[in-house]
Amino acid sequence: MDSLTLPRGEPARRRQPEPADRAGLRNGPKTVQAVALSAAPGPPPPGLSAAKVVAYLHGPEPYLLIPDPVPGMHRTLVRWLQGRSAVVGPMVARADAGASLRWARTLLALAPQWPGTAGKLLFVEHHMAEVVLFQAPLPAGHLVAKWLGRLHDMTPRQRGRMEQTLLAWPEGGGAAEAALLLRIHPQTVRYRLRKLERIFGSSLRTSQARFEILLALKIHGMAAECARLRDRAEELPSRRTSEPRQDVRHGGL
Repeated sequence: MDSLTLPRGEPARRRQPEPADRAGLRNGPKTVQAVALSAAPGPPPPGLSAAKVVAYLHGPEPYLLIPDPVPGMHRTLVRWLQGRSAVVGPMVARADAGASLRWARTLLALAPQWPGTAGKLLFVEHHMAEVVLFQAPLPAGHLVAKWLGRLHDMTPRQRGRMEQTLLAWPEGGGAAEAALLLRIHPQTVRYRLRKLERIFGSSLRTSQARFEILLALKIHGMAAECARLRDRAEELPSRRTSEPRQDVRHGGL
């Protein structure tokens, strides 16, 4: 295994893209934070000289593993990346380094759909709901179909009203409170709830079903927002980047 030299002689080890193989972390860090990169960075700033960074900077999915991250590490990463898009996974136990990297890569794949994220350093901790949804799309989609599929016979406008009512009812705590959230008359909420009870039956009276319906609505809303942003991004004129892809094999790190 070859190593790359950081300032003051600290090594960043170049590894194959499998953090489960933790030979580069054998010295015993308690925690690890993965960073999924859109492109390999150049030489690291001095702030990383005290850390032994495990780096895989070749191939289509470069990444870093930072053992025992210290305060200020994120500012150092921003300086190092110099405008490259990247995602920082959660700080986890060393044995869970692979999970931190998978979550970071999931969010990195989603990021281009969100305006204003190009060249930014994002954090999985700030987008856990989206990561959970897209880590398990099949069961998430099944949950949405199980409950919201019952509203498919309605017009889009009717379905939207019913979904808003289903969201506001448990969050508000009752018909009167839901009416305040929706800015409609309480009697209108009660009418909609009676209609929903005919559709969902006695399920609305059980806490488990209400939780699943609320979760399905949240998932449906996030998926719709991601689709909207993706469509918006596709409508924008394409822009070519002039940023060169650096290769650490030629005087990198």
